[in-house]
Amino acid sequence: MTNSMDLIGVDGTSSGWIASIGSAGDKCLSTIKFSEDLNKLLSDYPDSIVVIDMPIELNKKNYLRTCDVLAKKYLGKAFQSSIFIPPLKRVLKCNTYQKANELSKKIAGKGLSKQSWHLKSKISEVQEISKLSNKIYEGHPECSFKMLKKETLRAKKKSVSGIFERLDLLKRVGLDPLSVSLKLENNSSIKIDDVLDSMVLFITALRIVEGNHICLEKTEITDGDNNGKIFI
Repeated sequence: MTNSMDLIGVDGTSSGWIASIGSAGDKCLSTIKFSEDLNKLLSDYPDSIVVIDMPIELNKKNYLRTCDVLAKKYLGKAFQSSIFIPPLKRVLKCNTYQKANELSKKIAGKGLSKQSWHLKSKISEVQEISKLSNKIYEGHPECSFKMLKKETLRAKKKSVSGIFERLDLLKRVGLDPLSVSLKLENNSSIKIDDVLDSMVLFITALRIVEGNHICLEKTEITDGDNNGKIFI
């Protein structure tokens, strides 16, 4: 991996994607950019390491991915709700929530949450992008923030206390949000927690390059299913 390699942390918003972009060489975050199209967003950085808060590897038949179970355990009871159970591969192809819910019950014995269904288009977008590169990793911002703090966070990310807590953690590792170039197009759908999530995923990308990351995954694959991995 070269020192000039771009690192990108990506978080989804209601209208598109937020990317925190910087260099592995100087370990510096330089730009925060918004785009409605993930492929368009990443096309300018073909050799980058990307960490994205969206499921990449989906199960075929097992309702739970081990990586999600491990992430819930890592975060603790107060923050488990930030980890959602993604749809199965075949379920993702359904056209309506009713059909998706029925198919999930048929295959795995459990239905599909509305939260997972509403993220269908974004998960599908990531599925297509992930086929083009082996440098795209699944991350989870709350896990990464806990890694920075080395203990459970005090407040939820959408609260004022939670925002300040996360800003402080980012500043401790050398990221100054006020010094970063913003290219957000004055989009009112973008929330501060989306931006902070993308920033901490940039840190995770740096950890991957430096080789000091943690990977939550099933250690023994016995049935060709359940290959999901969450990088912290």
